Amino acid sequence: MSHYLFHIKKIILLLFVMTASFWEAQILKYHYDKEMTFLSEADSLSGISVRFNSEDQSVPVYSIDFDSEKRYIRNTINFYYSYRKNMYKMDGILYNKKYAAANGFRTYSAESPVRTFKKATDTLYGYRTFKDLEKRIATDKDGTKIEIFVANLKDQIDYSEPALFYLSEHYGISPGLGKGEIVVYANYIFNKNSSSASFVKLKDINEDIYFKKEQIEYLIDDKYRDFYKKVETEEMPMYCSVTSFGKDVDEKTGEEINDLLGNVCEYFTLWRNYETNEQFKKYYNAEVNRRVEIYKKNGNLSEKQLKVYIAEVNQLKTQNSKENFDYQ
Repeated sequence: MSHYLFHIKKIILLLFVMTASFWEAQILKYHYDKEMTFLSEADSLSGISVRFNSEDQSVPVYSIDFDSEKRYIRNTINFYYSYRKNMYKMDGILYNKKYAAANGFRTYSAESPVRTFKKATDTLYGYRTFKDLEKRIATDKDGTKIEIFVANLKDQIDYSEPALFYLSEHYGISPGLGKGEIVVYANYIFNKNSSSASFVKLKDINEDIYFKKEQIEYLIDDKYRDFYKKVETEEMPMYCSVTSFGKDVDEKTGEEINDLLGNVCEYFTLWRNYETNEQFKKYYNAEVNRRVEIYKKNGNLSEKQLKVYIAEVNQLKTQNSKENFDYQ
């Protein structure tokens, strides 16, 4: 009898290990150590942060709006994804600063569009903290000039991929950088009186991001419904299936509450196998606080609406404990 029980335990353990291995195989974890932030010369608070791994080019570059956590309700993310011999530029959402979910894509070619930049002068320039910048220039077919100012940091890091991720998208340029070279300043001169310029800040970071392989590939294959059937669960907060608000909730406040709930419910559905319920509750609370701060700054909700919003979402969070989960 004890020998039989031993075999049962062994099988259960094996199944547990196989299940854990399956989930691990579906998750792509990447480490990022550099952030290149392209900021608008006209508005130094708006721009795009491009993050990458300086030593491993197999790690996909990704971008997110500058200061996104403090300025935007939805943390939109763009990243490269290689699948079935194609390169895709994915659009998505970043949850809890570390989990990415894709919600759209387009095919992408790293070669396009290519411009030939020529050294414009022997004069070396300085800009902010950067010195000895070389000015290079290209002329578009319509006569528009594109100036870039390039620094050589002499660190042998290849900055061309993150630079291309931004510059090809926003300026239509691929400057062809050498090792250690970084575009510090780019200026698109439309005519004598009109131009658009961006400058770069570079800093070291230490962060990991997780992508769910199946989620991305089912989306590309146009089988997202099938994917969602596989990952949806019967155990979840009740507000993920049905929610009724109090009589003081107007249409606009209701929309904002629903946006929050849609965010946390998708986060729970996609990542519940990697987060404890306590971590999920922390995320809910942190996301509420983050959004309230943004509403206070941008005035998207009036003071009265904000009070109602806070009261409703605080009341709903009692459903975040497992004993209060809905079993559909």
